[in-house]
Amino acid sequence: MARNLLQLPHEVLHGILVNVAPGDLAALRCCHMLDDFIENDGLLCKEIYTRHFLFEIGGIVDCVQDLIKSASVTRLSLNVSFLDRLLKAQKNIEILCNSSLFKWASATSQPSNSPSSHRSSCVHSRSRSNSGRSVGNTLLREHSGAASLDHVFVGYGQDDSNVVPAQRTNSPINAETSVVARKFRRLSAKLHCLYGVPVQHLPRSSAASHHHDLRASKGIQMHPFARSRVYDLRQHTENTFWGPFTNDGSQSVDWEKVEALMIILSHNIRAFADKYSILHSVFVPSWDEPFVGVTPYSLKLVPQEPEIERPPRLPLSLQDPYNVTGVWMRVVCFLDYRELFTFNFSEDQPLPGQPRQPIEIEEAIRFMMIKLEVSKIEQPAKGDGQGLPVVHFKGTSTSALPPVDPNANSKIRGMVRLTPENEVRWTTFSVFHGEERWRSEGIQVGGVQAARGIIGYWFDKDFDEYGPAGPTAFWKVSDDLHWDIMQSI
Repeated sequence: MARNLLQLPHEVLHGILVNVAPGDLAALRCCHMLDDFIENDGLLCKEIYTRHFLFEIGGIVDCVQDLIKSASVTRLSLNVSFLDRLLKAQKNIEILCNSSLFKWASATSQPSNSPSSHRSSCVHSRSRSNSGRSVGNTLLREHSGAASLDHVFVGYGQDDSNVVPAQRTNSPINAETSVVARKFRRLSAKLHCLYGVPVQHLPRSSAASHHHDLRASKGIQMHPFARSRVYDLRQHTENTFWGPFTNDGSQSVDWEKVEALMIILSHNIRAFADKYSILHSVFVPSWDEPFVGVTPYSLKLVPQEPEIERPPRLPLSLQDPYNVTGVWMRVVCFLDYRELFTFNFSEDQPLPGQPRQPIEIEEAIRFMMIKLEVSKIEQPAKGDGQGLPVVHFKGTSTSALPPVDPNANSKIRGMVRLTPENEVRWTTFSVFHGEERWRSEGIQVGGVQAARGIIGYWFDKDFDEYGPAGPTAFWKVSDDLHWDIMQSI
């Protein structure tokens, strides 16, 4: 007779695990033997998928949400292999393209009215053409049983940070559907951020999206819509901390904002690489492979010299749970200020609660190398996550591409801490001649020490409502403060 769970026959263990919720199944990775059993039991994964993910839409949201919640500040990792197999088995990655950004692009981008500049006509709030059906509508229709998809656009009110065309209704059924749809689109954005491979082109018909290629080079361009959302200064308020957070002061991450930032940054980096023919890998974040670097403690860098020759680390660095000390590569994008001001404050403005028009004007892009080291560690404040301390850091920023740019050379200071939801929040200040000029707020995608890096906004340190502001990202390239970028190129 078996004395414990691990001594049971595989058939019996399979019968037990098939009744475990997906979120709890992901937590079993803490046991090496169970992790190996789950990893190699293809039938178990298939039964879990068919039992939990092929029915009502609420089941999809709740089960995948449970999987994501397993990636917390602990060393328990998101069950990436299971989620990756789920998406591949579906042969339909449209679940990643169901945020309000993609709904907006699908609803407004017809061949006859494709945006050509930031002065294109504004999206009307009550457009209900057939093109208004998002790439995820087939999935929603199959799981909600709705013949009409108008309910998909219900619930995007002025209280949301990200807004798409909506229709108001007091119907209890529509209200319930809108809650599910809102939850689903936010989850879709988070999955897209974790998955990586930013979608740059959207198929023009919903039928084409059943076997959607994330690297497709034809279809509706997404960067004008992402750029419009990123540079809309209305979203920067005290409640959002001018960062990628929801507009309620809770520090909850707004993954639809992070998704737009990821798309536009990826587009600008690729455009820069195409323009100059070559771009070293050190300038490119790990966004091109699914789920790479999105689990806690996935940042593992190769030492630049033998470990025995390295100088001993300061005790303060040894206390740092975020692994701040080292060299980071940063990318910053920005619109010409005249274009930014015209886009946000011209006479032709959308109604409150409606998105601004898509813009195709390209931004400037700068790469800089920042060297950081820990300066202070303290206990978290009342409004922070309590699982880890607050780590303060300081350092320098120097221009990398172009090689000479005085505006990129500054001192850096900042802090990293947990939000109440245990996401990792980074705040930086750029200091010129002893005076703070720019500030940034970002989220480390994947959690503590995740290799994917930080995505967020930069803006004026005085929170000027007239800007400027724009997208930024940075990722670690070396633990050695003496590392020189020229040695790697």
